Amino acid sequence: MDRLLTMASFVKVVQYGSFTAASSDIGISRALVSRHIADLEGRLGVRLLNRTTRAVTTTEAGQQYYETCQRVLHEVRSGEEGVKNLNVDVQGNIAIIAPKWVGYLEVSTALLHFAKRYPKVNVQLTLGGVSTKTHDFLERGFDIAFQTKTIRDSIVKVKKIADISYVTVASPAYLKGAGIPRHPRDLKDHQCLMQTSEPIWRFMADNELVPVKVSPRFSSNSYAVLCVGAVNDLGVAIVPRRVAAQFLEEGQIQEVMTDFRLEDRPLFAAYAPGSNLPRKVRALLTFLGEWFRKHPLT
Repeated sequence: MDRLLTMASFVKVVQYGSFTAASSDIGISRALVSRHIADLEGRLGVRLLNRTTRAVTTTEAGQQYYETCQRVLHEVRSGEEGVKNLNVDVQGNIAIIAPKWVGYLEVSTALLHFAKRYPKVNVQLTLGGVSTKTHDFLERGFDIAFQTKTIRDSIVKVKKIADISYVTVASPAYLKGAGIPRHPRDLKDHQCLMQTSEPIWRFMADNELVPVKVSPRFSSNSYAVLCVGAVNDLGVAIVPRRVAAQFLEEGQIQEVMTDFRLEDRPLFAAYAPGSNLPRKVRALLTFLGEWFRKHPLT
């Protein structure tokens, strides 16, 4: 007799406390449900149910087997759903918005590979124009917004997809004229290029936080602009390593205060909450997580 079918009958009998109700739910005769239970008890060599004229209850062994059946049947259903989903195309339009500088973080490369994997998905990536209102992207018709700030907004959900490594940099020409800062306190004597929303720079040394309030010579909401400012001898900047990578390689800027590291910061993907997340969005979130595990930003 089919083991899964007999297990399903047993679960229904326990849930309803009745052979009749269980048979009605499953759509088979009461006699066949009884045969299923008898088959299980014969196979296991134990009594699973206590039967009286008023009720059907589990024995101790029956309760334990009931929990086992529930777990097995749930795993089977989940496995079947997973297989079915393999045959369902991920398709449709998906719109993503991100700050311009995020384009340096291989996000565009990741999205190009996503589009290649899912040829029936039309990807639209917009760089720039991210609102300070965390849920504004949904009202504007975007499915996902990349953020680097922790979001406390019940209107959206977030998934961390990567960690971003930062560096403190300046050009050789600037350092020749202004001197090389050795400690965060030295920055008070230097021109600083500040990200608009980060007036306090936080350094770490021997697991101790060293915060410095910055008086900016120049500020911008774009790390790319700050990096260009550093290249052009304007001062000291903190920027993502990936934004600075080419300029560092070419020697146009160099790292300073390497004894004082900067904490990695998260890159989030924000999206609409709810259990009915579109398949295309779920697929992209999964893909991005996998991509940045293989291509870390640190």
